[in-house]
Amino acid sequence: MSVPHLSTALRPGDYLQIASERMAVDGVPDGEGFARIERVEVISDIEFLTPDSTHIQTRAAREIAAVFCHGMPGPVLLRGGDQWTLGEVDGDRARWDAAHPWWPEMHEPLFTGSHLATGPHPFRGTIEGPGLVNRAASCEPPQPPRRRASAFDKPAHTVMVGDYLQVHALRHPAWDMRIDEGFHRVEWLGHLTGERLDGVLNDPAWARGRLTLASVHGLSDILVLPEIPVSVLVQPNPERRRSDEDETWHEGAFYELAGATEPDAAEQQRADAGLRPQPSGSEAELYPSRFSTPARRALHLDGVTRIRPVAASQLPWPHGLFKCPFGERANSLAVTYPKGHSKTAHAELFTQLGKQDFAACPYHQADDWKGITDAVLSFADAEPDSDEQDRLYRAAHLSDRDREWFRSLIGGGHIWWDTGQTNLTNGQHRLCALRAAGVEVIPVYGRHLPDHDETEPSQDAHAHARRTVEDFWYMRTAAFRPGALRTLLARLLIRYPALRALLPKIGG
Repeated sequence: MSVPHLSTALRPGDYLQIASERMAVDGVPDGEGFARIERVEVISDIEFLTPDSTHIQTRAAREIAAVFCHGMPGPVLLRGGDQWTLGEVDGDRARWDAAHPWWPEMHEPLFTGSHLATGPHPFRGTIEGPGLVNRAASCEPPQPPRRRASAFDKPAHTVMVGDYLQVHALRHPAWDMRIDEGFHRVEWLGHLTGERLDGVLNDPAWARGRLTLASVHGLSDILVLPEIPVSVLVQPNPERRRSDEDETWHEGAFYELAGATEPDAAEQQRADAGLRPQPSGSEAELYPSRFSTPARRALHLDGVTRIRPVAASQLPWPHGLFKCPFGERANSLAVTYPKGHSKTAHAELFTQLGKQDFAACPYHQADDWKGITDAVLSFADAEPDSDEQDRLYRAAHLSDRDREWFRSLIGGGHIWWDTGQTNLTNGQHRLCALRAAGVEVIPVYGRHLPDHDETEPSQDAHAHARRTVEDFWYMRTAAFRPGALRTLLARLLIRYPALRALLPKIGG
């Protein structure tokens, strides 16, 4: 159980969440991502931040808590507000951590404008920290010991974006640490050197000539590294790396420090090439795939997420149209199907509706759905943030209401479908409207393989709906009535839905 505390209310002995969201192939043990605070400095004079910054976190900062945690390579400058701490911690770990401090004792604050945070906080009343619990697990290491991912050391200033940096080196007992536990992806870097160090540190020599500032996936704050050797993974799990790239935590610096400069990426890559060892042949075997098929894995590793054209016949039928004028009819048809086949029932409903029916639905109110589709696909193909895209966004050739639909489809109202999904994530009503308008190639947002054509087979929506229903009932009747009567029975069930109640209940 974790509990929130204000960053400036944290005290030594608290177990702070310093990492989260590791895509684990070997489980996430209790206490992972939390580290014991050994020292807290509250920085009240924050003049080392960029004074004219437009960055929201920098502008909002009034006080910054700097914490020194067990197992971490440098202190962390915490964001304001609540931080998560462990409400209970394994007693053996707490006693071991307290008896083996990670940071040497410092009698004076390291950061300028700061003071040591000691004693009770008025909101908590005591400094007892988390409760202790005794785990039932044995203190003996497993046989054989867990294998850990290979890592290597390099100077802090050579760390580059994309490296999996060891932000937490030790969670007691060490043998219980998982394959890539403690390593997290670097998303932004800044360097401070020379006289700029004087504005940040009371003892600039502590930096050993340079501070490296790192924004790291899973860490909400900014890690401050002196010029020391740090560890990075030789070969990260490719599936985890892609997930982290797609779900970044930071687009830049968490705090903007005056004089911080971003390192040259090409120089860092050259330095890394001279230091990084070749991974062993068995390194990739540490990470079993979490995908059931090669196609799903390829989509995860190589896919992109944006708008692209997709044949309507490749897209699923609705699984439930909220606030549809014909929702009750869809529900009545759905009960004639086995559980889990509501999409086929919606396809059947589509075959029963005519132009006047569709005209009664507010989601079908547009002047030219084909023109809207063309405008969306042209906008998606244009260079992002270019003059051409800006012109296409204005969509001056569309009517006022069609322009609203156009902007919905390129914004928060996407028709959202990842290749291979069985349901739409969003956009069922709009897809229905496009199908009803005869649009056979749909602008769809979602994850897909680049340069993979999804526009075939193009088919009339009513023909596709009829084929969906017919295929289902032909397959259904084959399960209990093979032979010549199967075709006749399937046709009767398609034409007379009431007969479906007479079918034996077999499977789904």
